[in-house]
Amino acid sequence: MTPAARAFTYLGAVVACALFPACTPSSGVSPTPTPGVSTPAGQSTPPETEQQRKERLDFEAAEKAYRTFRGEYDRISDTPGGSAKPTKLMTDNAAGPYLKVMSSFLKSKKEKGQYEDRRVRTAYVIHGAYSPQELLLLVCEDGTEVRVFDLKGHRVGHGQASKMTFYARPVGGRWKIWDGTQEEVKQCDQ
Repeated sequence: MTPAARAFTYLGAVVACALFPACTPSSGVSPTPTPGVSTPAGQSTPPETEQQRKERLDFEAAEKAYRTFRGEYDRISDTPGGSAKPTKLMTDNAAGPYLKVMSSFLKSKKEKGQYEDRRVRTAYVIHGAYSPQELLLLVCEDGTEVRVFDLKGHRVGHGQASKMTFYARPVGGRWKIWDGTQEEVKQCDQ
């Protein structure tokens, strides 16, 4: 299934759950609503349902996994000599095909003796489609100011801006980045 088809499938499931009572808890007990939150205009927002709370917390956990992984990956990539293997912090926050690909990038950088002069900037993270088994994060990584050097200090490359679609899954009781797609762009616009 293509990433776009997968996203539409999830979106369809979310819409279906909103329309059909079969998506309510099987016990027949409605979730306890949380109090409304006042807005600056003094209007109250609707209370967050238990399902909305679960989705919000899952997205927050997946985004934290992405940001933690990216920060650790950049730390290693910015270190002359780097590491050929992912650290525990990286394996705690990523798994599956994504971890495999990013590990191969680390190995290649180590073998070539390359490092970057700065971190890639995360321009934005947008929460996409959701299911309890997988959710989407739409991210733009801006590496346009990144320069790549060899161990002799010669510039051998540069970074780029990329729109990413990350698929996060719960693995071992926590959300981890599982897979992703990348599209090179000139700049990060929402």
